[in-house]
Amino acid sequence: MSSTMKFLHTLTVIAVGLGALGAAAQEREAAGKRHYGPEYAQRVFKGAGGGEFKYGWLAPAQPKAGEKYPLVICLHGSGGNVRASAVLARPDMREKYPSFIVVGECERPFVWAFTDVLGRRKMPANPPEKLPVVIEAVRELLKTEAIDPNRVYIIGQSLGGAGSWGATARYPELFAGAVPICGFWKVEDAPKMATVPVWAFHGADDPTVPVKFSRDLTAGVTKAGGMAKYTEYHGVGHDSWTKACDEPGLWEWLFAQKKSLEK
Repeated sequence: MSSTMKFLHTLTVIAVGLGALGAAAQEREAAGKRHYGPEYAQRVFKGAGGGEFKYGWLAPAQPKAGEKYPLVICLHGSGGNVRASAVLARPDMREKYPSFIVVGECERPFVWAFTDVLGRRKMPANPPEKLPVVIEAVRELLKTEAIDPNRVYIIGQSLGGAGSWGATARYPELFAGAVPICGFWKVEDAPKMATVPVWAFHGADDPTVPVKFSRDLTAGVTKAGGMAKYTEYHGVGHDSWTKACDEPGLWEWLFAQKKSLEK
């Protein structure tokens, strides 16, 4: 091979390598914007009122004919992080806890559910909510997918933690369990959540969402006759979702929750 051909061959190899790196970077960027990894299929739900809900969808790895599976709804924080969906997508977790996973997208200026308890400095005034179309999408999935309606769960962090509390207060008949992580909501709504088992998490040194919200909400649910577990991490700030999603017993507890639809 001549020196010129060798040079051209080298340029081709470099170009192919850069192209692959660029494609990988684009894939990572797209996955980051979608708030979930490549294991998830991208879906879009169009609501009856014109609302739109983009979400990642992961089905059980080896579903059995005629069997119904739990549904876990994961809500990200304002920065787009959603630790729970990454944990649930691991092969060992999919084998141990076969389930459907929905990882929602809440683009600005939307919030999952609005409450003014943080004040105007941290939350905009009366932002549009994504939660109504999320619930509409979930109700449609219950009709079209092999989901056990008695085992629908919701988990979220930060802004998604607020969405988890809000969904539990507004639609308690839908959920068998909830895991709000460093979330917030108005304590007056705690009695509305009493029929839904809750396990809340918060960092004791959280500078973004005061820890009192998780303390007061779980206490309020318990006072109203509900079941509310609470784990507080000393020395941990706002990033409590990392420890929470690896908390021993969390997933076993969540997937053990089951509600009865009989009235």
